[in-house]
Amino acid sequence: MDRALSALRNRRGAVSPPRPKDSAPAKAARRPDRRAPRRTQESRSRAARERLLAATIEVLIDRGYNGLTTKEVAARAGFSSGALVHHYRTKAELVIAATAHIYDRCIEQGRKIASSRKALRHPVRAYIDDCLHVYLGWPFIAAGEVLIPARTDQTLMVQVNEFMRHYRKTMNGIWLEAFLRAGVRRDEAAFMMMTTLNMVRGMGINSMWQRNMPHYKTLLRQWADVVESGALAGRTCELR
Repeated sequence: MDRALSALRNRRGAVSPPRPKDSAPAKAARRPDRRAPRRTQESRSRAARERLLAATIEVLIDRGYNGLTTKEVAARAGFSSGALVHHYRTKAELVIAATAHIYDRCIEQGRKIASSRKALRHPVRAYIDDCLHVYLGWPFIAAGEVLIPARTDQTLMVQVNEFMRHYRKTMNGIWLEAFLRAGVRRDEAAFMMMTTLNMVRGMGINSMWQRNMPHYKTLLRQWADVVESGALAGRTCELR
């Protein structure tokens, strides 16, 4: 699990150095009021939801969907069970919100990679970097824990399908533009993207029981070599 989610919650501010003693009236007259503005109810609610979603992702990875309980999520986030229900009424609602949150973060990361210099010079290799971050990292592990029960739960699948379609449609648009900027034809770019994506997805499934990153990366480097050699010129497909 990406422990940065927890680390962000545990950071402390720096301690100010001691000041010379002075009378309270003198200090009040000389210094402006440095008190932080009071947080609005909306900002407090947003911060609470982010803590709950981060805790949900942690528990989802540690316990899986069936082993996840709202009680443990609330405890990890530092809330009571009642406070959690105030934001998310059911376990399914909580897990869907957390998984959608994961993919929103993946969109942000993918957008940065797609706008990089590497994407302009080597779009296939940059696209591989993005796919590896998602499908060979914790985002896919967490999402997989939700996809498995959703396979036999139509209500859950409808919600999963909604944010997964949003993610794929958004990333297809972002990366198609990146390939076009690099001078790749639209139909050929679609073929490069879809074959690479499904290749890495397969590695993501395989990595759940036989993780071998050096092997995966070697295969993907060789795949990028083949693509950049022009051997696949003229191959096309539709973005899905």
